[in-house]
Amino acid sequence: MAFLRSYFTTKPALLEKDVTDLKGKVFIITGGTGGIGLELAKILYHANATRIYILSRSAQSGDTAIGLIKTSEAPPGMKQRSAKDEDTVRFIALDLGDFSSIKAAAESFLKLETRLDVIWHNAAVMLAPEGSVSKQGHELTFATNVFGPFLFQHFLTPIMLQTSRNPATVKGSVRVCWAGSGDSVVPPGEDGILWDDWKLSSPEFGGFKGRTMRYMQSKAGNAILAAEMAKLHPDITSCAFNPGAIRTDIARHAPWFLQAFHNLMAHPVRFGALTELYAGFSDEVAKKNGCFVVPFGQIGSTVPKVEAGIAERNTGKRLWDLCDEHVRDYY
Repeated sequence: MAFLRSYFTTKPALLEKDVTDLKGKVFIITGGTGGIGLELAKILYHANATRIYILSRSAQSGDTAIGLIKTSEAPPGMKQRSAKDEDTVRFIALDLGDFSSIKAAAESFLKLETRLDVIWHNAAVMLAPEGSVSKQGHELTFATNVFGPFLFQHFLTPIMLQTSRNPATVKGSVRVCWAGSGDSVVPPGEDGILWDDWKLSSPEFGGFKGRTMRYMQSKAGNAILAAEMAKLHPDITSCAFNPGAIRTDIARHAPWFLQAFHNLMAHPVRFGALTELYAGFSDEVAKKNGCFVVPFGQIGSTVPKVEAGIAERNTGKRLWDLCDEHVRDYY
């Protein structure tokens, strides 16, 4: 029932037209060259953002996405951005599955900007083929969805703290948004992470079940990181979000019958972008630092045992330390 329920959700609470003018503000979207990230970038563009950085592995996809953003029609209720030739949208190459590339991507950004208002850690891999590993040999899903964003954020937190402490910055507007998931499939372990085997390498995690569990575990990890960051850096608003059941190519590794069902029932990418828009701009999120945003823009909750682990068993520090242990050589 939880699986089916994930396809039926509430109406969007924050629409494109509700976003205030973003002149002077700077944004990063990982996975910003396609799917939900690209749709979000279009909204920011027509809301007059000063700079939008879209990050992915492929420079070709970056060039294509920049062209699509600049020639896009304004989303519903928004005015068309008049100037289309300025250097508003920029691409930076980032491979979250290769830790050695992450510092270079962050440094490229930091050389160009003196502020960062919101980052959406939107990029992810889902149902990666069994045995997939990162450049450094880690299980690919956890490396790309948890270790990679953690490492990238490590380099960006100082500039975000600086931005948040600027007298002209609205309190609560500087945000880190981490891509979580729904509760239709419960992740493993007491806390949503199997701490003694986060690679899920035991035989019980073979096949499609294991691929699903690796993805759900990584999404639980992002909810945990969001809550811990709110504790460590209260000047920055941190939240995790479940974009919803959205029709993108992220489910391309699923069995054909699940892909067919998903493509039939899932919502257009606009709705996932509206969830992320709510995470990045809703006043309600600023009032509840560390919260979890559910489709299509409201504060909700993730899997109960993940919530309990955060509140009762200090899983935030435990995951933070695990991430630090595996990426510290790349600081």
